[in-house]
Amino acid sequence: MERLNNDRLPWLRDKVKKLPLDPGCYIMKDKAGKIIYIGKAKALRNRVSSYFRSVEKHTEKVYRMVESVYDFEYIVTASEFEALVLECSLIKEYTPKYNILLKDDKGYSYVKISPGPWSRITAEKQRTDDGATYLGPYTSSFVVSQTVDEANKIFSLPTCTRRFPQEFGKGRPCLNFHIKQCMGVCQGRISEEDYAQTLAAAVDFVKSGSTQALDQLRAEMNTAAGNLEFEKAARLRDRIRAIERITERQKVFNTRADNQDIVGFAQVDRLTCAAVLKFRNARLVDKDDYIFTDAGTLQQFRAEFLASYYSTRTDLPKVVSVDGEFDDMEMT
Repeated sequence: MERLNNDRLPWLRDKVKKLPLDPGCYIMKDKAGKIIYIGKAKALRNRVSSYFRSVEKHTEKVYRMVESVYDFEYIVTASEFEALVLECSLIKEYTPKYNILLKDDKGYSYVKISPGPWSRITAEKQRTDDGATYLGPYTSSFVVSQTVDEANKIFSLPTCTRRFPQEFGKGRPCLNFHIKQCMGVCQGRISEEDYAQTLAAAVDFVKSGSTQALDQLRAEMNTAAGNLEFEKAARLRDRIRAIERITERQKVFNTRADNQDIVGFAQVDRLTCAAVLKFRNARLVDKDDYIFTDAGTLQQFRAEFLASYYSTRTDLPKVVSVDGEFDDMEMT
């Protein structure tokens, strides 16, 4: 690595000697006074001094940051935890160049119920003034797409492009009808009333989730059987089994934790990817992906990513499983 191009290095090393050995946050600035990195430390003097000695051993990312440092400030805190909280707050406020910045670019998603009488349930990226009913907004497009797909399959709703009732009886039914994933509205044998009831049940499933939907469907099935409405009871039974099958397929791993995040990392050349799989009640409910350039070593990156990611979350799991070791929550 070439010689560090920073004439301020001797002055910075002298300033470090005056730092206390208390916990706190340090704030690196460039020549223009712009904050370029914010970190936290158990002992400020020890941590900050590590940047300005043996600089040739730093990773490329840290080396470039140190090369740009013109001055630094620090804030003493009462504990390391307080320093972590302050660090997260300052990073959000100043978005320094060399900190990991998790940008949520997924936007919002909606569940759309198109105008009747033959309404469809679809996943949409935006809400428009088209007379439809929209549920949301939801922050996870993954959850919206998964839920809509499950609702359409369980309740055998049409997902084709045919228009009803204009295309009743025109052409053969599609594959979904033959594999029992569509009730075959295109054949013109489903009444508006029956379709509306089915759609209402599907919307309830979307709103309440599988557990409440199962309880409701079981109650309706028992009532129908008690009233000797055996055909209706059989349809409800089939829906219950469909929900149970989909729920069972989601149990993809064994865990004693009710809620768990699994975090994995991969690195190729200058690119580093982080993926977070979120399981709740043994079901995969969401997934976040992030890609970074020049993130440093994986062991260093894991620590900084985890601190940044979970400082912004409210739905915290009981367990977080990570695919490897990580350094203390600092950039080294």
